Amino acid sequence: MRRRGRLISFSGIDGSGKTTQVKLLENRLRENGVETVKIWSRWRPLLSLPLLQVLRRTGQVRVHKADFLSIVEFHNPKNEALASLWCFATQLENLLKTILKVFFPMALGRTVVCDRYSLDLLVDGMSDLHDPPTKMRLGFKLLKLLPRPEEAFLIDVDAGSAYGRKPDLPSVSHNVQRIHLYLSMCEQSGVKVMDGRRPAETIHQDVWNLVSSMVTSR
Repeated sequence: MRRRGRLISFSGIDGSGKTTQVKLLENRLRENGVETVKIWSRWRPLLSLPLLQVLRRTGQVRVHKADFLSIVEFHNPKNEALASLWCFATQLENLLKTILKVFFPMALGRTVVCDRYSLDLLVDGMSDLHDPPTKMRLGFKLLKLLPRPEEAFLIDVDAGSAYGRKPDLPSVSHNVQRIHLYLSMCEQSGVKVMDGRRPAETIHQDVWNLVSSMVTSR
């Protein structure tokens, strides 16, 4: 009988180098004969689009756009009822989209490598709402229903370097806020922190040392 597939995730702010690590691991796995599927998780408005239009027209949010990326940032102070409704709508959308991407390859015994996963969805949502890491809204709790990775990594870099590589967010301060949230929540999420200032190949070797026996001994 075919076994359930493995799940490995990489998290971090834009420009941290996580996508590079995903590509390196994906190539290494395939070289070792491991059937691999790469997925990317980021919120895109679909079910939540009507609510977004209401929030924009009533002046509750600012929408920042960079290329294909949209960031919906609530004004602070904010309407708490609308903020919680927005959180639930967007995280339900994230849950449904991500679980479908992950479930079928894993059911077929594939190893799934995630470029961004539940921790990133949580950090993005909290940052846009200006929530502290201790404030766990109902919408954020939905993300706990996603499968837990066998190995999860946070690529940690300083805010300025990441912004210089990939200035998708409105400012460096937005990176600072997200880094604080990542580091505050990664331990309780079982995510291992990797120093993103080191060479990419060095980071990859540390990752491979942790995942190789898990994925190649099947």
